[in-house]
Amino acid sequence: MGKATEMTDRDPLLDDLFRQARENPPVADSDFMARILADAVALQPVPRPVVAAPARRSLWSRLITLLGGAAVIAGLGSAAMAGLVIGYVQPAPLTNLADSFGIVEAGDSVELLPGLDGLLTEE
Repeated sequence: MGKATEMTDRDPLLDDLFRQARENPPVADSDFMARILADAVALQPVPRPVVAAPARRSLWSRLITLLGGAAVIAGLGSAAMAGLVIGYVQPAPLTNLADSFGIVEAGDSVELLPGLDGLLTEE
C-alpha cells in the first residue's frame, strides 16, 4: 500500500476521537502531581561523600595484590622452579618412573622444546 491509499482509508470516527482529545487534554489533579513528585524525590540516588584517593603504591605491590597476594606469588614461583627442575634436569627417579610406564627408554631424554631444525628441512 502506498501513502495515497493510507490517507484515503482513514476512519472518520477515529479522527473525531483524536480531535476531541487534542481539544480537551486531560489535566492532572494537583494532589496527584504532588504525590508523583514526592515519589520521584524519594527515588533519587543519595550522593556519596567524596573519599580521598589512596596513596600511590608501587608497581610490584599492585601486581602482587592483583595476582592474589604473597602466598600466591610464592606458590607460582615454587611451581615454576619445580617445572624447570623436572623438565631440564630430569631426575633419575622420574626417568625410572617414566621408563616403567613405557614412556621413554632408560637413558633417553624427552625433548619438550625442539629446535627449528625440523621445520627448516625440505623433505
